[in-house]
Amino acid sequence: MQGTHFTGMRNRIKFAQQFAGLKKRYPNSHGKLLRNGFEWYCSLTTSPLSDTYLVCIRYKEPHFPKVYVVSPKHLPLASGAKCLPHVYNTKTQQLCLFWPKKNEWDSSMSIADTIVHWTLQWLIYYEFWRVTGTWFGGGHGDWNAPKIEADCINV
Repeated sequence: MQGTHFTGMRNRIKFAQQFAGLKKRYPNSHGKLLRNGFEWYCSLTTSPLSDTYLVCIRYKEPHFPKVYVVSPKHLPLASGAKCLPHVYNTKTQQLCLFWPKKNEWDSSMSIADTIVHWTLQWLIYYEFWRVTGTWFGGGHGDWNAPKIEADCINV
């Protein structure tokens, strides 16, 4: 994703406005403004039965936002899986939330309304994948964990 940037922008939302929108929508979040961007952290829980995940969004204009699961570090994998599903990098846990080449996100869109929402969706799909081994989140590629045949014992 490095080197990617958006083109054909409508009314661009400046990075400071994006950051303010995140802080307003998620008052318990924290972060800092950087030159031409920001780094924002928030604890997200998808349901009362779910784990809590600390996520970080790094955004630097004119590039796309990058989203990482910071904690838990080393998200548990589905049985038989060798890597996380639908991520740019398993080690850094950088999530793949949209396809930049298809212009699914641009800077006229609120990060609080899109990227955070898509992160929550990814986490829901991750939790199902972790239990079932099947990735329901769509995208490109096959993210299903290999099926492990259990040895059957006839009694």
